[in-house]
Amino acid sequence: MFLLRAGLVAAMFAATLVPTTAHAVAATTYYVDADGDDSAAGTSPDSAWRSLAKVNATTFQPGDIIRFQGGDAWHGGLVIKSSGVTVTSYGQGRPLIAGDTLVDAAVLLDNVREVTVRGLEVTNGTDLSVSKTTTYRGIFAIAKDIGEVPGIVIADNYVHHVDGKGGPVIGKGGIAVGVRGNTTPTWYSGLRIEGNEVADINAYGISTFTTWCASCEIYSAETGIPAGEVSPTRKAFTAAVFRDNYVHDVTAGGITPQYIDDALVEGNTVDKAGSHLKVRAGNNAGIWWQGTNRITVQYNVVRRQGYDSFNYPDPVDGMAFDADMGSSNSLVQYNYSDSNAGGFFMCLISANNVTVRYNVSNHDHFRPFSIWSGCWNLRGYNNTIWGTTDTITRHRPDGTTFQQDTEAFVRSQSSSSNVLFNNIFYNPARATFDCRRSCDHGSDVPMNYSHNLYWDTSGSPVLPRGDAEPIVGDPRLAAPGTRLPESGRISREQLLTVLRAYTPAADSPARDAGLSAATAPATDVLGTAVPAGAPDLGAVQHPVKTHVTSNAGPHAGPVADGDPATSWTSTKAGGKIMIKYGEPRTIDGLHLAAQGDGPAKITVLTRDAAGEWVTRAEDHELTWSGDLEWLRIPFAGPVTTDEVRLLFSAGDRERITLHEVRGSLGKIAAASAHAGGNAQTTLGTSIGDIQAITDGNPGTSWASADNPKLPGSVSVTWSKAHTIDSVRLTVAWGQGQGPTRVDVQTRAADGTWVTQVADHPLTWQLNSTTPESPSIALPAPVRAHGIRLVVKAANLWWGHLAIYEFAGYSGTTPVVDNPGTDKLPYAGHATDGDPATTWRGPDAAGTGLQVDPGAPQTVSSITLTAPVGHRPLRIRVQALTGGAWKQVLAATDLAWTGDTITVPLPGRVTGDAFYVIVDRSTGGYDLAEVTLN
Repeated sequence: MFLLRAGLVAAMFAATLVPTTAHAVAATTYYVDADGDDSAAGTSPDSAWRSLAKVNATTFQPGDIIRFQGGDAWHGGLVIKSSGVTVTSYGQGRPLIAGDTLVDAAVLLDNVREVTVRGLEVTNGTDLSVSKTTTYRGIFAIAKDIGEVPGIVIADNYVHHVDGKGGPVIGKGGIAVGVRGNTTPTWYSGLRIEGNEVADINAYGISTFTTWCASCEIYSAETGIPAGEVSPTRKAFTAAVFRDNYVHDVTAGGITPQYIDDALVEGNTVDKAGSHLKVRAGNNAGIWWQGTNRITVQYNVVRRQGYDSFNYPDPVDGMAFDADMGSSNSLVQYNYSDSNAGGFFMCLISANNVTVRYNVSNHDHFRPFSIWSGCWNLRGYNNTIWGTTDTITRHRPDGTTFQQDTEAFVRSQSSSSNVLFNNIFYNPARATFDCRRSCDHGSDVPMNYSHNLYWDTSGSPVLPRGDAEPIVGDPRLAAPGTRLPESGRISREQLLTVLRAYTPAADSPARDAGLSAATAPATDVLGTAVPAGAPDLGAVQHPVKTHVTSNAGPHAGPVADGDPATSWTSTKAGGKIMIKYGEPRTIDGLHLAAQGDGPAKITVLTRDAAGEWVTRAEDHELTWSGDLEWLRIPFAGPVTTDEVRLLFSAGDRERITLHEVRGSLGKIAAASAHAGGNAQTTLGTSIGDIQAITDGNPGTSWASADNPKLPGSVSVTWSKAHTIDSVRLTVAWGQGQGPTRVDVQTRAADGTWVTQVADHPLTWQLNSTTPESPSIALPAPVRAHGIRLVVKAANLWWGHLAIYEFAGYSGTTPVVDNPGTDKLPYAGHATDGDPATTWRGPDAAGTGLQVDPGAPQTVSSITLTAPVGHRPLRIRVQALTGGAWKQVLAATDLAWTGDTITVPLPGRVTGDAFYVIVDRSTGGYDLAEVTLN
């Protein structure tokens, strides 16, 4: 039987899977058959080997291919220790590698490079119905102290039934890729995990980990990796791709990339992750990432996260997507989230520069948005969040259950310049946007909202504090709530069919109701171009045709194609460019992109409703450097037009080259919120947000910069005076990161700090997650406007000190400064062009205002307008360039001579946003206008 089957397939594979390595000419294909013979040559189906032991004991050469007979099964572990090989199948069906919990990993890639594993069926379990002491792996690639590891491909495998604890166990589960060691920087480059089905796993679906993570939390209890093995240096994986995988019915996260730069997570279906738990634990998130930089998460479907396992007390997670600890510059776009127990999106613990745009959330429960302490610079725009009145079952520790409704539509406990704009919020449960102390994790802080649409079945929807320009009305979408197929991998076309159901009708109040964003993509979730000027609200734009012509050269279309990488060059030194829109657009200026050969002078005209041409800018002079720059031509105010005409001159040159002409509307402004007192520190920050020490929640924390310079201070200022007789400090892991000697100071009415207690010793009894809260009594009750802790010594086991809460007390009552009732001043007043409106900044150094100019802009100076008596006295400026914030102006003292001051930057800076940070003021500050020049 073996010889007959082998003979039938021998010719079929003679010329397939040609290796791509430099050794391809000398490559050998080996065959393994359950009816084979280990003493045979193994180089043809007729002479196939029989056992895993034979394969494991063989040293292969780069380019070799190891084929297992489809439909056959092997029990035990397959170990690949040779680089440059491909492991795959031949014949019909998949070969099964069944670990049977005899090995840690059914398929192990041990310190190898350039290896492909394709087309296998892999299991490693005996009974998924119970929790096991040990958690196993299906396919596991591990590298230790060997430098770069390129070319690992794990594709088109079916990995299922892997035993484990039945909860979240980092680095274990279906497919895992990890790095250990700390002597030679080691990382995977170009890792590809594609087209796999991963199912029925009592741990994670797909995950990565590394010890080269700059002293990160390695979760030693779960990974088994001692904390001492973690390197203080960060060496992340690079350019990993997680594409078109179908992950379902796993007890932890579905797809979890950790410590990867430039990762792409695309086109995956994750269903019922964080579900079927065998132990009480959190539900993770369907797709979550930690320690990444520049990750893109797009075109994924995540549904039913936390299915049948949504636990109580508050699990925090259980949502579709999570930008977690230490992740930077995350882009989350074009995704669909459906019926997830914990909600749509979460951001927390030092995740920063997060863009969440053009996604659709349908029927997500509990908390559609969770923005926890430590998340900063989040931009959530043009999302459609379609809520539900349905409840979700939650499980108590005693085995009973109850029905959980939507706690809040948005939870926000981060003060750090986060903003939600241009979204559609359908909130039929009438859930709050502003949780008070009755909610889990204490009161929220207010955040920035602008130009969102709010609706529910009552016709009088709940609105957040802080959205000064809400749009209220039925968005009149085509068929919201349209469902996906009940199960299976969701194809791109199936996804697009559901997304089309969220298209606004022609008479929808969402049409043309948004503001322009500098970071806006060229297209929406359906691939429709994002139009010039006011976009539609929500994830789906209606199509607007744009036609460009010029009397100074043919083929002028690239100047309005949304892609600054394309360009048009004129055939002469002057002429007209005509940009005609398929319908009227509202704009308040143009942004022109060019390099050194852009136009020297521009006159802009628009056609009004009567067909008359109106001059909006005349002989506007432009100066270009050799880099690609974006120069803005402002109008006096918003203009509605169906055609823009540019009359240009090249100056002393023979022609011009333009990369883009973009009409924009408005500016997005975001400010810091400080509910419960303004917290600040001189000790820097490595983890979390300093505002966490005032949020009333001992589960959130702030950690100083590594190796902080002592003494240094942590302070909390209040909006009014409070009488206190003690202060209380809360710290977990106190023996490792608690202050050990401190001064306590109080703030007087004139702003000076007065020492009340000097050199107070603190002794910590614990080094665990259990918080300790020692109280420090003052000599006498004091009327104070704030409190300050001067840290003179501290436990620095991990290089930093940490504080979870710091509060003043009167008896047993903590100071609560306007708990949960403060409204964040509307930051848009500082960018609305009206100097009569102002934004009030907090009395806290290091706060300020971020401005998104609506399109990229090249800036050489910034003009501030502020009333006398409440002016910034020292500022810094950062710019969002290339996806990261960079300081472009060092601390600069301001010498005001009137209501307006222009501050030059050291050079021309092109950015998507600019952050004016106020380091010193006189008891707070007002900004009437912030103008980018």
